[in-house]
Amino acid sequence: MDITIRNFFRLLRAGIFDTEEQIEPMSAWKWRRVYQYSLMHDVAALTFDGINKCNDQFFMQLPDDLLDTWKETTAKIERENQKRGAVMVDVYGRLSKLQSRPILMKGQRLSMLYGQPSHRYSKNIEIFFPYETQGEKADKWATENCDAAYGEDGSKFVYSKGEQCIEHYRQLHTLTNKVLNHRLQTIIEREFRENEPSYIEIEGERIEVASNTLEVLLILLRVARHVLNNGILLKHIADLGVFLRVSGDKIDFVKLQGWIARLHMKRIALLAGMLLIKIFNFTIDEIPFVNPGSELGIQRIMNELFQLKNEHSQDWYFQQGKDIFVHASNSSAMMWHVRQSAQHFSYYPSESITNFFASIAHSLSHIEE
Repeated sequence: MDITIRNFFRLLRAGIFDTEEQIEPMSAWKWRRVYQYSLMHDVAALTFDGINKCNDQFFMQLPDDLLDTWKETTAKIERENQKRGAVMVDVYGRLSKLQSRPILMKGQRLSMLYGQPSHRYSKNIEIFFPYETQGEKADKWATENCDAAYGEDGSKFVYSKGEQCIEHYRQLHTLTNKVLNHRLQTIIEREFRENEPSYIEIEGERIEVASNTLEVLLILLRVARHVLNNGILLKHIADLGVFLRVSGDKIDFVKLQGWIARLHMKRIALLAGMLLIKIFNFTIDEIPFVNPGSELGIQRIMNELFQLKNEHSQDWYFQQGKDIFVHASNSSAMMWHVRQSAQHFSYYPSESITNFFASIAHSLSHIEE
């Protein structure tokens, strides 16, 4: 493993899990490479936490300009997350008063598990409504009270409040395989119908979220989607690790294993578990949904984590806008998506075939005339 990758993993472990790590000496060029990795995987602020943790070590000798840039990036992530959090609490409170039962999704829900929640970067405010009538009521409120409201592909309702983008979802997650997607929606519906609501507290507001067991399944599904379409994002693997460490005692692993089997996700779950072991030094005992003795070749995935030069680099990894973050643009990446689905067929065969055709359709829809 390259020294830049070794040190990147060490900084991530130190920043996210507060472990003691020994940093190896690197040149200024290699330190800039680590900074690029942190941007690529949406973990710049979390990696900077690791830099602060290891700051007293002799070999932590970053160039001053890079250290300043990293500080600026972290400060910007903090500001954006704090602004987004304030808007989320306000909007959530208003939607709750409508009795629309908003459920906070993804990044802002997961960030509360981190030592410094404002360092887990999330892009949008995402809210799920378990029943159609509740979602329609929320969409109507947004149309009348917020800015630039519009639907998108029939799967979500998007609008803005101030500078923040907010998305209303009718489904927590979807699969392209219709049979598996039906099973997934049944799992989600039953989980909300048959169990007591789960809550977290953000800025004094009681926020409803998915159950701990369901949230782990959703993280695994996001890993699967990125494996097939964009490549592994370490932010998702970190989310899984943090969730297991912080809330593992509140997860029904028997139920989770049943869901994984019903959705044919055993190899994806194994892949995520092996990455936790390889990157974050988890033990097999910490990953109950992975059977002891299971083996899976993950070297190809590990190699792809840091491919800075490939056909897809301009479309995903290093397309940078006016701000400091890396942005995605898939308008010219149709064949990359096709190859991605084919190469990773073995990790999720039941979803790979339908995802193959969905990727073609999605790419074609983004080609400019």
